[in-house]
Formats: sequence, structure tokens, C-alpha cells
Amino acid sequence: MNHNSSVLLPIPRHVDIETQLSFSREGHAVLRSFLPPSFLLSLRTELQTIVHQEILAAWQQKVAVATNSLSEETCPTIEQCQKKLISLGLPTDIPFLQFFNTWRKLSSVEAICKSPLLASAASQLMGIPRVRLYQDSLFVKRWKDGKTPWHIDARMSPFDTQHFLTFWIPLQPIHSNGGTALLFVNKTHSDIALPYWNELDGKEYQRLDHRYSSTAIHHYMPLALGDVTVHSGWTLHCADANISNNNKKKQSTSEDRYALAVTYVDARAEIREDVVESVARFKQKSNNNKNKKNSKGDNEDTSSFLPWIQDVKPRTQFNHHLVPLVWPTTQD
Repeated sequence: MNHNSSVLLPIPRHVDIETQLSFSREGHAVLRSFLPPSFLLSLRTELQTIVHQEILAAWQQKVAVATNSLSEETCPTIEQCQKKLISLGLPTDIPFLQFFNTWRKLSSVEAICKSPLLASAASQLMGIPRVRLYQDSLFVKRWKDGKTPWHIDARMSPFDTQHFLTFWIPLQPIHSNGGTALLFVNKTHSDIALPYWNELDGKEYQRLDHRYSSTAIHHYMPLALGDVTVHSGWTLHCADANISNNNKKKQSTSEDRYALAVTYVDARAEIREDVVESVARFKQKSNNNKNKKNSKGDNEDTSSFLPWIQDVKPRTQFNHHLVPLVWPTTQD
């Protein structure tokens, strides 16, 4: 399916110094009235079709991540996927359903992902001259879906770089009461001590709420349609459950929440060696817990980069049409 949007995206604009400083110092920022609301409304309608077509694949991805094995994606129905997750002791209130790289199916999503507006802003915020599109992810947080746990995006990617960011684009307004926009922990993107002194499976990662003060948590709600938040790939963040216990008569959260996350990376970023090894293990028919322990990253996004990762030699500069260069718009 491939639709063309009749709405033109704005031309690139200068990201003001206050926004750049917020991103640099805190690890996150907000861009108010950044995208046309009419474009986003049209985009949501098109993406709903993708959700209906690929909802089984989204559940299969949940099982694959939980079992650290791509072979588990073969559960043929949503019900069987849910039973598998329950058998693994996972909660039934999953945080969201995720749909990767819709830009490869919808020209409207491709337009926004490759737009000079976003690509230029990514270049300015990261302070780098050349930018590559890594992926887009459609997040559907259904009514009564659970809390999205604290996490760091860059741990899920195959790159070895600090220059990695995501624009989080809500496809409906988000109110402060019962809102499910991202919550950020200030300055975590520059906490070099955490990974330097602590192993990834160490206890310090289990007590992050003690490591950082509750006053360091920040959000940008309410968000109007067209507002966009942006965060570093190394910024700790989460999102609340899609339900509110307060003021239920007034709040209008009994709906599925859609957000499109578009992620960019430094065009010079190289692939890590351990990623190729972990992908090979991920594709194995059988799995054991040792596989997951030996991986330096997280396997949440493996399904996203699986189509191209084995075409790329680690620790080399590369070009690949599935992770295209998007800034500058003219390539030498």
C-alpha cells in the first residue's frame, strides 16, 4: 500500500538556541507546532490500515524478543502469542504494540522520515554534518496498555555512536491528565559513569530510580497535534500506562494512542561486531539464556535492522538503501 499525501511539509528551519541547549544539556527538547496537524491526521488514518494488516506480526515480535529467538515468531495466531507470553511469566498488560519501518510501505511516512525539515533538525541538534535515517517505529498504546519501562534507545540499535536521536511524534493531542507522552530523566545521556563502572547486567541498572532524583523527571505535556519531542538515544525515558485513575469523567483517554518515532544516526556511525554475532543467535531455531547474556545490546529492535545488517561489514563506513542518507539532501 502506498499513498501520496496532498499536504506539503514545511521547509527546513533553524532550531533556536534554547532548544539546542535543552537537547545538549538535558538530553531532550520539544519543538512546538513543528508539523502540520492536517498532515498528521491523514498519517494516522493511513497507519491504522498498517496496524490492521500487521497486528499479528507485532505480537510475534513480542514473542521473539521475550524468547530471544526469531523462530518463536512463527506462532500462527494472536491468541497463541499471548499464551506464549503468559507461559513465560510476562504481564498481560503489555506497554504497546510496535510496527517497524512503515516508511517502506507508505509514501506519506517516507516523506516525513526523509524530509529536510526533520533531517536538518537532527543535524543541528546532534551537531553533525551528515545524517542517516535509521528507522521509524509506530507505537500503538492501546487503551489500558501498561507502562512503558525505563529504557535507553541506543542499547537497542546496532551502532557504536553517541550521535543518535529520535523525534517522537504523537498522532493525537496529549493532555496532562492521563497523558502518555514520554517522561525523560534529565542529563542521563551524559552519565558516562553508569556504563563505565557497571556491567549491563549489573545491579545498578535495577535501581535507576535511586540513582536519579525524582525531581530530574521531565515531560512536555500537554502536547498539541503538531508538537514533537526529541531525545538523545542515550537519554533514559519511559511512558505511563494508557489509563488514568483521576477525573475519569473529564479525561478522554479511553482510546488507542498512536505515536510515530523517527530515529536518525550519524552517517559515519559504524556497526558493532557483537551485533552480527547476536543476530546469528537470534535467528537460531533453539535458544538458551546464555545467548542473551553474551549480547552487549538489547534485542528489542533486531527485527528492524535484520533485513540489512548482514549486508554491512562491521567497523566500516557503509551505504545501504534501507538506512539511507537524508542530510544533506544532495549527496556528493
